[in-house]
Amino acid sequence: MPVPKKTKDVPSATSATMTKATKSSDATVADIHATLRRRVLNEEYFPGQKLSENVLSREFGCSRTPVREALKRLEAERLIEVRPQSGTYVRAVTDKDYTDLLEVRAYIEGCAFRLALHRSREEDLRGLESLVEAMDETTTAKPIDMQLYADLHYRFHSSLVRMAGNDLLMAMFAGLNLRSSYMFLRSMSAENAARTQEEHHRIVRQLREHDAKGEKFVIEHLWRKKPYLSQ
Repeated sequence: MPVPKKTKDVPSATSATMTKATKSSDATVADIHATLRRRVLNEEYFPGQKLSENVLSREFGCSRTPVREALKRLEAERLIEVRPQSGTYVRAVTDKDYTDLLEVRAYIEGCAFRLALHRSREEDLRGLESLVEAMDETTTAKPIDMQLYADLHYRFHSSLVRMAGNDLLMAMFAGLNLRSSYMFLRSMSAENAARTQEEHHRIVRQLREHDAKGEKFVIEHLWRKKPYLSQ
């Protein structure tokens, strides 16, 4: 009796279509989430602003489902909040939120400095020096462009963390969801900016000299910003 030949399992057209649709949907959710997250962090959306699923779905040319999933991710990141019987809003950040953030951030960056002492390359150090020079130029302008200074300041500190070569540490830093302009617009006078720049120069110098005391100094550099939030 002839033995039936084995045949390969071939996905049905319906199954293949569903898989393709799922991948497409995932990509859409990721894209929408990334766009909305950037808008919140760049403060293109103001705290307390209502976000409409209908409006966003029309903007992105999709159904409400991927928009809803993207908003759930933002809620998990504490960037938005859902108010029962009201809707979805950009979450307002309190002084305590920023105090909590600074306390955690200080030790993330202190750890980053310790690791960067042994892992940083010459090009990394030159990049930090270029950012410090750009901040120097910004602080000598009258009036100081605080938004530009805030952007350069964020790039300086994120570069420091990246130099540590630790993916988990970088993910923790990114997860802080820093919204720089809040602190800078409230606390950065010309005098404060000048002092901050002196400290940035010292941080780079300590990295170049492999000075382990820089770890403590980085923590103090950020910890000193806490009183600004009560001003």
